[in-house]
Amino acid sequence: MTDFYLLTKPNCPLCDEALKLLHQAQPEQPIRLHIVDISEQPDLQEEYAWLIPVLIRAHDDAELRWPFQQPLEDFLTT
Repeated sequence: MTDFYLLTKPNCPLCDEALKLLHQAQPEQPIRLHIVDISEQPDLQEEYAWLIPVLIRAHDDAELRWPFQQPLEDFLTT
């Protein structure tokens, strides 16, 4: 099972949309999704404040930034 991290913050409609798309996605293998509130981590907030939502694949630290240009299923299975 591959771990993914969705970087979000409170009151973020784009983050809500990204989460909705992730719930609708049908990857080939099950994934484990961790929701990370960047407002609780100053270093992440500094780096990603204007970029969220960002989906990070744990095993290679690849980032998929909003709007998701690459098909979500492809990113989830790579």
